This record gives sequence, structure tokens and C-alpha cells, in this order.
Amino acid sequence: MEPPISVVGGAKADLLRLVLDGVLILVLVACIVWMVRFNISQQKGERSTLKWRDMDPIRKTVAGLISVWICLNLYLSVGNELANLNVVVLPLGSIYSFYGPILVWASASSIVGLALLLSIRFPRRPVIA
Repeated sequence: MEPPISVVGGAKADLLRLVLDGVLILVLVACIVWMVRFNISQQKGERSTLKWRDMDPIRKTVAGLISVWICLNLYLSVGNELANLNVVVLPLGSIYSFYGPILVWASASSIVGLALLLSIRFPRRPVIA
């Protein structure tokens, strides 16, 4: 039998991983709650639909960057899985070694980006008093 691998500071690393995963779960739950509330406010007519041509340049830039980020994360996630299954290695395959450990955080950032994109695309209607 092989001796167990000893890691210096193993308990600290486990605690850090537990804290990071806990924060990640809280971020995802907050985004899910926000999207449900967003959907309810949109169904009530509290939000207006902002078309691309009506957006100012800053909103267009932010929406475009968020869309590119989401697409890049989707591409890298699918490519990473295909590489792990030994099916095919897509271009940018050298990034998978860096992307693997942060896959969960990158996916969570895509969900947060989707929430931001929805709030840019469907702003609240001004309250008329």
C-alpha cells in the first residue's frame, strides 16, 4: 500500500475551499432569487423592453462584453468536457489547464453576467407620481 499523501496546511486548504464553495452557493442562490423576482416584475409590466438601437453606447458596450464573456465560458466549458472525454481538443486547448480549477467560478460569473444583461436589456419603468 502507498502511504497517504501529506499536504502541508491541508486543513487550512480544506477550510478555504469550503468557504469559497459556500460563497459561490450564496452568489448562485442570490442570482436565482433575483431572476425569479425579475421575471415577476416583467410579467406585472414594471419593466420596459429596451431595443439594441435605443441603447446608449455604454450600455451596448457592457452588454456586448457580457455576451462575449458568457459565450467564451460556454465554449471553454464544452471544450474542457470534450477534452476530458478524449473526444476532441478544440482550439484554445492550452487554456483548459488554467480553466479547469476555476470552471465553477467562471460559470457563476456567467450567471451573474446574465443577470446584469437582463437588467440592462429590461430596465424598470420610471414611476410616474
